[in-house]
Amino acid sequence: MMKILFGVFDWGLGHATRDTPIIKELLKKNEVHIISTGRALKILKDNFKTKCKYYDVPSLYPIYTKTKTNIFQIDFALAIPNIIKSLKSAREKSKDIINKGFDIVISDCRYDVYDTPKNSYLINHQLRFKTILGAERLTEKWLANRMEKYKYVLVPDFPKKNLTGRLSHELRYFPKNKVKYLGILSHIKKSNLKQDIDYFFSLSGPERTRIELEKNILFQIDKLKGKIVIAGGNPDVESKEISKNIEFHSFLNKNEQEKFMNRAKFLIIRSGYTTLMEIVELDKKALLIPSPGQTEQEYLADYYEEQGYFHHVHQNKLNLKEDIKISSKFKGFKAPWKTEESIKKFIKIINS
Repeated sequence: MMKILFGVFDWGLGHATRDTPIIKELLKKNEVHIISTGRALKILKDNFKTKCKYYDVPSLYPIYTKTKTNIFQIDFALAIPNIIKSLKSAREKSKDIINKGFDIVISDCRYDVYDTPKNSYLINHQLRFKTILGAERLTEKWLANRMEKYKYVLVPDFPKKNLTGRLSHELRYFPKNKVKYLGILSHIKKSNLKQDIDYFFSLSGPERTRIELEKNILFQIDKLKGKIVIAGGNPDVESKEISKNIEFHSFLNKNEQEKFMNRAKFLIIRSGYTTLMEIVELDKKALLIPSPGQTEQEYLADYYEEQGYFHHVHQNKLNLKEDIKISSKFKGFKAPWKTEESIKKFIKIINS
């Protein structure tokens, strides 16, 4: 049995959910301690309860919740001093925990969480930030320099036919022998349920843009025929039945989300990377609606359109009936392997 420290990034819930199957596997033979904060830490505590030990350590300055311009490139550049300051503060607190002694230290995008290069591993799908002109190379070089702290960077993507494009491929500064491609990581599993839902909508993102998308969808929803389920992404609002064929759920837990996504014939959903891995795990077709101003989502949506995997539309230009019709002509993405095999690769790497 090894004593393992696992750092989980907290910008959104995607890192916490994608790390869930890894942590679950590690717990079979090891003692696992978790560093995170906010809603991400709450999700992990709800999942693993007393099976893990937890440390609440804030990480990087949260750009998405502080945005003023709605243009992430500008917000990112303006926030760099605060990001550096917050990273130093987080490192001081994380180091005190790491000094308690761990056999292996794993970090999902927590750049403050590392021990020695012999026992530290970084999980990251974004090795190059899509940011303002001229800064892209600088951010990639900075991330590559951070790699001296880790044995390997483990990318939740495939080495050839892939889902991240230039975010983690065609790298300029990363040593090739330090980058390992795991494959997708999804806490949502495929199950053999009857597909009796025609359309499943999942609304997420910063609250202002989430509300705008919700209003736009509800205005157009009566143009669709069939069984419809909407996940509102807001636990503060009551669930309701809009009509006989439309259910509105203010918030879904993991099991409910998994059930509805498996039952759905078609998904209308954001283009966050964790969400995309779930779509691929389930072999579903989807219409993607990137969160405005979030450059990773916008880049990925453009990339999938170019590759012929998924159609996307910006939420202020959404023509629901027409965009779903266009989306049905796209081929989706057939994964070379799924999460179960990715976990095996992960365990093999950290045990080598």
